[in-house]
Amino acid sequence: MNYTKRDNRRAAIVKMLADKYGVSTSYIYRVLKNGAASERILSDYMMALEGTNNLLEAVKKAVPFD
Repeated sequence: MNYTKRDNRRAAIVKMLADKYGVSTSYIYRVLKNGAASERILSDYMMALEGTNNLLEAVKKAVPFD
């Protein structure tokens, strides 16, 4: 069988957007998969993902993991 690993960061962003817009998480996943259903949700997802990526990079630079 082919298993995919859960992306916790993606799940957290999806949960945040579902709470923000008052929709289900499955609706947010459908929007992300199809792309055209709601441009506002898609753009908010991309901004949140970029923000978490920037935060993660800053933490990696600040904390030595060696």
